[in-house]
Amino acid sequence: MVIWKKLLGVALVVTVPNGAQAQFGGLTKMAKGALGGGESVQTGDAEGFLNGTAKSTKNVMIAAALLAQAITDRGALAGKKAEIDAIQGIQNVKELGAHSAALQSNLEVLNQRENLSADLQSAYESGTEQQKQVIGTAVINLAIGVARNVLLARQAPTIMKGIGRNPALVTRAEQFKTAGQLITLQAKGLGGIATHLPALMTALKIKAPTNPETTEPQPITL
Repeated sequence: MVIWKKLLGVALVVTVPNGAQAQFGGLTKMAKGALGGGESVQTGDAEGFLNGTAKSTKNVMIAAALLAQAITDRGALAGKKAEIDAIQGIQNVKELGAHSAALQSNLEVLNQRENLSADLQSAYESGTEQQKQVIGTAVINLAIGVARNVLLARQAPTIMKGIGRNPALVTRAEQFKTAGQLITLQAKGLGGIATHLPALMTALKIKAPTNPETTEPQPITL
C-alpha cells in the first residue's frame, strides 16, 4: 500500500519543480556574479544530484517511449531498440536535454488517453510473451521514475540555492539548468500518469517495489 500512496501523492508535489525551475532559470545570472542566498552546496551533493537526474531521466525516457508505443502500435515495439540503445548510451544531463522533445511527446501520448490503465492493460493482454515482458517492465520502471522524480524535485531548490556560492559549480550552470528543466518536464507529465498506475499494476498482477526511490529499474530486452 505504501507505493500506492507514493504514486497517487505525486500530484501533490508536481508544483515543487516550479520553484526549482525558477532557481535553475536564474543560474546563468548567478554565474555572472549575482549569487543567490543560502549556504554553499557541497560538490559531491551537486554531482550526486546531476547523476541522479540523468539516471532517472534515462529510465523515464525509455519507459515512456515503450509504453507510448505499446498503446499506439505494440507490434512496432521491437523497432524501438535503436532508440532505446541510444538513450542508454547517453552519458550526461546535457545530452539528455537534446531528447526532451521526444520525452514530452511520449508523455503527452500517455496523458491524452482517457483511460490509460485500460488501454495499457489491453495492449498487454493482447501482446506476445515478449511484448508482455516489455510492457510490464516498463510499467514498473515508470513507477520507479515517478517516485525518484518526486525526490529530485524536493532536492532541487536546496541544491540550486547553494550552487551560486560554490565557484567549482557556477561554471556548470547550464548543466544544472538543463537538469531542472528535465525534472520539471517529468513532474508535469508524470503527475496524471501516476494516478493510473495503481489500478494498472493491480490489473496486470505486477508487484510494485516497496521502496521505489532506491530500487534500480529493471533491464528491458527488445
